[in-house]
Amino acid sequence: MTNTDANTDPTGTSRELPPAGPRPGPDRFFDGVRRTGLTRGHDRWVAGVCGGVAHRLGVNPAAVRVGVVVLALLGGLGVLLYGLAWAVLPDATGRIEAQAAHRGDVSASFVAAVGLVVLDLIGGVGLGLPWNWG
Repeated sequence: MTNTDANTDPTGTSRELPPAGPRPGPDRFFDGVRRTGLTRGHDRWVAGVCGGVAHRLGVNPAAVRVGVVVLALLGGLGVLLYGLAWAVLPDATGRIEAQAAHRGDVSASFVAAVGLVVLDLIGGVGLGLPWNWG
């Protein structure tokens, strides 16, 4: 039986071990998001946010979609929340668009998610505050 050190790979090359304990900064946040069990689902019209939330809550995706549309019409909060969820919820492969962008991998999907948030904020309805309504 061969005696190998825990800090070497099978070829005998030393390797750096990751630090024990919680990961720092943004990775810790995104790990927490993954632990919620919320993902962007396969049942999608745009980014799968409503389908994923519906699956996690055990409700019909149409009910979640109607809720988002109602929130969008009553002050724009639905658009803001959808864009934020698109950016921070993992897809089926575990990729979180905001985390990938933070690491330098900016995708069209991330740009679209940020675009929704910016569009909502510039449109003057930001957080659905009553004094911003038409």
